[in-house]
Amino acid sequence: MKILQTGDLHLGKLFYERSLIPDQKHMLSQIVQEIKNEAASGSPYKALLVCGDVYDRSVPPAEAVELFSNFLAELKNASPELHIFIISGNHDSANRLSYAAELLDFQRIHIRTSFENIETPVVVDGTSFYLFPFCQPSAGRTGENEADAPNAQEAFIAKIASAARKNSGAEQSVLLAHLFTAGSVTSESERGVWGTAEQVDSKVFSEFSYTALGHLHRFQKAGKNVYYAGSPLAYSFDENSAEKCLLRVELEPDTGPVVTKIPVTPLHKVVRLSGTFADFYEGDRFLEFKDDFVEINCQDDTIVENPVLLLKSHFSNLLSFRQEKAIIEETSSDMAARRDFIFQAKGNIQEHFALFLSDLQQDGADEEELKLFKKLLDEKEKDETA
Repeated sequence: MKILQTGDLHLGKLFYERSLIPDQKHMLSQIVQEIKNEAASGSPYKALLVCGDVYDRSVPPAEAVELFSNFLAELKNASPELHIFIISGNHDSANRLSYAAELLDFQRIHIRTSFENIETPVVVDGTSFYLFPFCQPSAGRTGENEADAPNAQEAFIAKIASAARKNSGAEQSVLLAHLFTAGSVTSESERGVWGTAEQVDSKVFSEFSYTALGHLHRFQKAGKNVYYAGSPLAYSFDENSAEKCLLRVELEPDTGPVVTKIPVTPLHKVVRLSGTFADFYEGDRFLEFKDDFVEINCQDDTIVENPVLLLKSHFSNLLSFRQEKAIIEETSSDMAARRDFIFQAKGNIQEHFALFLSDLQQDGADEEELKLFKKLLDEKEKDETA
């Protein structure tokens, strides 16, 4: 059996206030094309796995819902026999995503967003597919024998694994889940809430022939026959060098699954660049990135005023301009000057207070506040000498 794995689509996401709908439409079209290509080759995919975070927020914008609806229609048009498995992630609204789920089951579109009957698989050509949507680690236990489980996620997975063991009639078993496996590599764009409490030991997946995971945005192997496909687009600048792909999974009963990465080509690459302001403003060193989503790490020692406005004509999608080096230099210089001032003031508390107000208020020290402080200081001195 051949299946295609993806997840963490985050449809409707804003990237530095920039809508990614055109980029996501371009990405989804590549998934459809992959399904079409394999169907035409005579070796079609039996299933597409979407491992959570279909949308970026619980109330997605209308254009994101329309985009996903059109995507499902195109998939079914390309391969009517394709089974599509979808689970909810931590960004999704379970109730909204599961709308018309019972009806869509008849179209081989299987959406699972609750924990009811999670031990009951969808069987496709002898392979059992178990769907485990996102679960808060603090969720209630599911049975009296699960008290020792580190969190509810592991307790639920143990319940599914027990069902898989008993289902001896199935040739193989596949688990879809949206969670954080301990020891995996994270990205800036992921939403973590519970710290290490949300991490799951990959050993809990040992009962399944293959485990398809979502939640983490980098492609990675998280255990034996356990894989994250990662998000098909980069959603943070720290993912600029991460490979973005779909996973073709060929289930082989005797030798185990064969996993192949299918690259995804973005409409706009996400890149981090470093150099001086002059490198970007005057030269052509970075000309190849002019249409990409760009973050610039400026190496100048002094602050550049209005850099984004100045560079917009060179980089139409410049989203972030960082000047840490100049800020550190300026901060260090200010701290040195302040130390000198305090030392030279030799304990003059009024001058210290004026400096404090200047740091605190954008308009500097107010004369009335200084007069009031002096009055209070004089009264204090009188009390001490009385």
